[in-house]
Amino acid sequence: MEQQDKFYKGLFFGAMLGTVGGTLMGLLFAPYKGSETQQIISGKVKHAIDKAAEYYEGGENDDAYSNEAKKRSQDIITTAREEAKKILDEANSIIKDIKGHAKAEEN
Repeated sequence: MEQQDKFYKGLFFGAMLGTVGGTLMGLLFAPYKGSETQQIISGKVKHAIDKAAEYYEGGENDDAYSNEAKKRSQDIITTAREEAKKILDEANSIIKDIKGHAKAEEN
């Protein structure tokens, strides 16, 4: 057990040292200024968001797939809600039974 703790401590400190070292190296050898890097990153993020919006909106051919995906996701959500309701009902009945047994023991 102690050896396992040492392993995880070493792993943690190694990850931290790697993160700090990588950050320092990135700052020292960055090919662009900070403001230029921010513009590049924001441009790529905007591009990715636009691409995601295109995929989400889809085209005429994608309607069948998106409708099927929506139907399946609704089925999954409905099933999950029904199962959650069953579990909550069972938990409430168990709690009522426990309370009933506690009152019976008090009397």
